[in-house]
Amino acid sequence: MNLGASAVVLRPRPLSEVLDLACRLCVSLAFGLYARLSAILLLPLFAGCLALRYALSWPWAAVWAIAVTASGVVQGVFTVGVGRLLFSEELGAGQVLRLFGRRFGAYLGTLVIATILLATSCLPFFLGLPFAWPHLVFIHEASLLEGAGPVDAIRRSTRFVSGRAFGVLGALLTLLLTRAAFVATAESLGQGFLDEVLQLGKPFGTLLHDGGSPFALAGYLLSVPFVSTARFLGYIDARTRSDGWDVQVRFMAITAAEGERRAST
Repeated sequence: MNLGASAVVLRPRPLSEVLDLACRLCVSLAFGLYARLSAILLLPLFAGCLALRYALSWPWAAVWAIAVTASGVVQGVFTVGVGRLLFSEELGAGQVLRLFGRRFGAYLGTLVIATILLATSCLPFFLGLPFAWPHLVFIHEASLLEGAGPVDAIRRSTRFVSGRAFGVLGALLTLLLTRAAFVATAESLGQGFLDEVLQLGKPFGTLLHDGGSPFALAGYLLSVPFVSTARFLGYIDARTRSDGWDVQVRFMAITAAEGERRAST
């Protein structure tokens, strides 16, 4: 990464500022790229899930399992996209997909190992989950952006959150609530439009009564770019705190200014 070319100021940020910056990035700098990636990846995933539900009569529990699993892999594409964008690299959707494809095998292996570790930590009675989960939060960035192998990605993620696991757990719970807010908002708007505006009732069922709906599913998938962006900004914050990226950028600026001064004399 070219730290000096960062599109955001590298400095420690509280969680509220990370979420605010993620929102602004999604609707400004990253909007065009995210829209194209969503059309390529999230829209077919949405259509496929609806086909499973309404054409093949799969239960909503199975449909949600497919959506959560697939979106867990797809979020890596948005991680690659925002990682390149924020460090001032011009790229299109095709280039992002190619970059992701080069790391797909290692990334998938990392996700599988992390899932096994999380599942193991849930035994018994989910007692180990609050301790294991925060240490695995940055495996996406370590694998996709740093080129780390599965085991090394987990080790690097653990190092980044060392001494801050409690705060990272709070951030993860906040992101879960944010995803729930996306789902609830999409469900409310979609059902309201069908029922109140078009007077069609609720032909697709509702989230609370049936366990899912097209609107709730759309809300969940739409949360993927935002969550990926917020997590990446959390990764930047962790690297800034652990590796002193903000200090490095200041020294780079001082060195550049000194070089310009000497060149002019």
